[in-house]
Amino acid sequence: MKRTSWLVVACAALLVAAGAAAEDVAGLPLHVQKLDPTAVRVWIGDHISSTATVAIATGKGIVVVDTLGNPRIDAQLRKVIARELGRSDFAMLIITHEHGDHTGGNAVYADCPIVGHELVAAGMAAQGGDREEVLAWHDRRVGEIKAELAKEPAGSPKAARMKEELALDRVGREALTSDAKKVPPTKTFADRLTLDMGDTTFELTYIGGMHSASDIAVLVPEHGLLLTGDTMADRWLTDTPGCLASFMARGGVQHDFPLWLDNWGRLLARKDQIKRLVPGHWNGELSIQGAEARVSYVRTLWDGISEAVAAGKSMDEVMVAYRLETRFPELAKSPGFSERNNFMTVSELWSVITKQESAAGKLYELIAQGAGEEAIRQVVAERGAKQPKYYFLEVELNAQAYRFLQEEKVKEATALFRVNVELFPASWNVYDSLGEALLKAGDVPGAVGMYEKSVELNPNNQNGKDALARIRTAPHATT
Repeated sequence: MKRTSWLVVACAALLVAAGAAAEDVAGLPLHVQKLDPTAVRVWIGDHISSTATVAIATGKGIVVVDTLGNPRIDAQLRKVIARELGRSDFAMLIITHEHGDHTGGNAVYADCPIVGHELVAAGMAAQGGDREEVLAWHDRRVGEIKAELAKEPAGSPKAARMKEELALDRVGREALTSDAKKVPPTKTFADRLTLDMGDTTFELTYIGGMHSASDIAVLVPEHGLLLTGDTMADRWLTDTPGCLASFMARGGVQHDFPLWLDNWGRLLARKDQIKRLVPGHWNGELSIQGAEARVSYVRTLWDGISEAVAAGKSMDEVMVAYRLETRFPELAKSPGFSERNNFMTVSELWSVITKQESAAGKLYELIAQGAGEEAIRQVVAERGAKQPKYYFLEVELNAQAYRFLQEEKVKEATALFRVNVELFPASWNVYDSLGEALLKAGDVPGAVGMYEKSVELNPNNQNGKDALARIRTAPHATT
């Protein structure tokens, strides 16, 4: 979870069953859940999607899986674990993936071997580069929460949730601003690794690429547990699931889909040994059936898109063939799925199979860097190439342009919207979007021209009609 707020809505009744809170840590309720007589799961908060740390007592000491992400808090949780298990011989920390809400407390276990995938260290190092941007996001979010909280009746469920959000934000900000040294794994692996802890075995399997590059699953056969990190869930215990919100392949994340499918297949083939699947955050659950459905989804896409590429089909044809609502209706309303997430996954698999980059992503990068027209023309020219370096999707270009607009970068947004108009001149929507950007830039005549063209192409475009009506009835209108 690189920029997820960790913030979730209350579901108090479900929390009672999940693990009762009897004390506070960092001003947030502590929850301890007994998975079995020698295994516990701990987290903080009634309403927020904090990481849930798992600890298992073994013949060679206590093995911990994941930290909450703040050394000060994890030091307190380490004491709680020792108390609950009746021993303090910590022997190992296993990390399910690179994200800071799982690795930020690694220093607390620096006296033990720390085990993770070989890509964890690089992922941890990369997260520090945008700290100022993330802090700015936190500041904006805190302001929004405080403004909302001021309007809420004291003692309401929403107020309780927002107070916890503020408390956890303080925890997150403390971790972000800390100069504490990052502690990467001291023992790594690439595919599979088995750890013998005397009476307990930990079987680590790479399943990276859908949440982060370094995701692993941890199977503990003696306890019947399969720990799945933040990769998937098929039931949410709160309305806002945080890190478990999206099941999709993300651009910029290293993928090995054949290996991902093979390793998930190996794990699910042993489902008779698995009594419980445990996601990395307390507010999500996963069943064997849910995991099987998600693996089947990726397998269907991988095989189908590979066949489509071999048959010379276009990306537009693939997008139509694998729409979520029509191709996977049983998953359309399942946790982690949405049309956007499906679009991202199909795009990423197409990119991996064809070796084509996203033109939208490249153009966004170039325009953000202030690249000249020549660099932009080189990308646009690829659209007609026999073996294009880039793939072009109207909706993706539009989304990237709106990303600029949301960042208040109107000039850059307008430039990318203009490229989309050039590439897809028969689309009414690209003119409508450019009209919006021009209006925000203060170019009223230009905006009117774009909206008029949009309505001409699509007389049912009510947004365009409404925009023109507002412009023409505005004070001092010149159109």
